[in-house]
Amino acid sequence: MDCEFPGGRSENVSPKVSFIVEKADKGLRVTVKGKPESEELIPLAALKASIGKATYAYADKHVGPRERVGNKGGTLGNRLRAVMAGK
Repeated sequence: MDCEFPGGRSENVSPKVSFIVEKADKGLRVTVKGKPESEELIPLAALKASIGKATYAYADKHVGPRERVGNKGGTLGNRLRAVMAGK
């Protein structure tokens, strides 16, 4: 059966961004790799309230708006969940 959508996934909207995530006493320390000025502590209270809101606020501030750079906040959210789960 032929697929109505030829090819694989679409082209990247923006260059790849990597995040460094470390546990800290009162939250998670997040930095965009290669941009030390982007280091920020996201408090545990904010993460418990909504990981999504916290990650998109960080990504919008340090990477750019979702419409321009793609779903970088979603990628960061997955990383934060993994670190919080201890993986």
